[in-house]
Amino acid sequence: MKQNLWLAKRTNFFYGWIILPISTLAAFFTSPGQTYMVSVFNPSLREALDLSLTQLTGAYMFGTILASLPQTYIGQLADRMGIRKTIFIIATLFSLACVFISQANSLVMLFFAFFFLRMLGQGGLQLLSVNMLPMWFQKTLGTVSGINNVVVSLMISIVPVSILALIGAVGWRKAYILAGASIFIILLPIVYFFYINRPEEIGQVVDGDNPSISTKSTKIETSEKEFNLKEAMHTRAYWILTLSWFAWAAIATAITFNLLPIFTAKGLSEEQAAASFTILMVASAIFQIFGGMVADRVQLRWMAFGALGLYGLAIGALIYLPIGSVVLVYTLLLGSAQGLWGGLGNTVWVRYFGREHLGKIRGSVWTAAVAGSSVGPFLMGISYDLSGDFFISLAGFAIILFALAIAGVWATPPTLPETATL
Repeated sequence: MKQNLWLAKRTNFFYGWIILPISTLAAFFTSPGQTYMVSVFNPSLREALDLSLTQLTGAYMFGTILASLPQTYIGQLADRMGIRKTIFIIATLFSLACVFISQANSLVMLFFAFFFLRMLGQGGLQLLSVNMLPMWFQKTLGTVSGINNVVVSLMISIVPVSILALIGAVGWRKAYILAGASIFIILLPIVYFFYINRPEEIGQVVDGDNPSISTKSTKIETSEKEFNLKEAMHTRAYWILTLSWFAWAAIATAITFNLLPIFTAKGLSEEQAAASFTILMVASAIFQIFGGMVADRVQLRWMAFGALGLYGLAIGALIYLPIGSVVLVYTLLLGSAQGLWGGLGNTVWVRYFGREHLGKIRGSVWTAAVAGSSVGPFLMGISYDLSGDFFISLAGFAIILFALAIAGVWATPPTLPETATL
């Protein structure tokens, strides 16, 4: 695919500021494969295919487990071919996957549809979108990523309500077809004409700085070595963080997948429950910029501690608080947790392990995260079917998060001696 440099050649400013909105748009267009959008279709899918909650979550789990496996290779492909070519392939296939699920007429077909949606959307396209900014920013990566996360959060905040209205207007099958068409019509042309892989391709440097200016003069934790995946896997930080990503994805997906029944069990209507998601995402957006700024100023292990601990407290609020206050408190705690987690996720991998093999390293983490997102809803569904409520699963999630928050304190920047001894 021939590189289009006409815009880059005509700009007198740092092109990273063009990459920023492209990253934002790419992240938004992962929505058809993300749990917050799929969950809105759940009632329609269960009714159309006559499925129990366990059958639906089981198909979602096994489809997502398989979807997790290629993520390392998608990241490796991006390292070799560049994000531009890779995202063009992934986005094209993703748009076709949206059409595929619209034709689902059996549990088996739904399983394969979930596999494609999760592999290409929640997995591949999301992985590529978050890897765009580290190619262009380093010293201000946290703040820039925070800006990106704010806009993404605000954009996706309207997705559940909008999709619910769209399903009511045209039906769930046409709604998914329209989602796939929007990816093909909007995202792909923008990537083709405007995206550039690295600043070096157009004679610029990371952050737009003079090459003589070193990031070592800043207070951020920046790796002095370009780790490959094998070297990264010999560090303590890699495993603590990867396990945390697995758990966060499992828990967040499980709760988001069942957010409507959780809130309706508290006494909210289905419409109020859907609207609460919008409130949650707006709150998350507010905290995203804060989390990004924090990532440029504090040790990243403390961000892991804070994010995981706050999420545990949010779940505690979800369990024990009455309907009058649960939405507000849960929203504030989870929003702040997501802000810190977003700042951590957008910075820690490139700062700990470098950018040369970022796609493959982050792809391996995405394998764990996507796999985690498959397990959580299934376990929560089984727990609910056996006990009749969500208490056991929510309490277990909170305990896991508190344990990982403590472990996160030991996720220190990897060093060569550590790499050599572990």
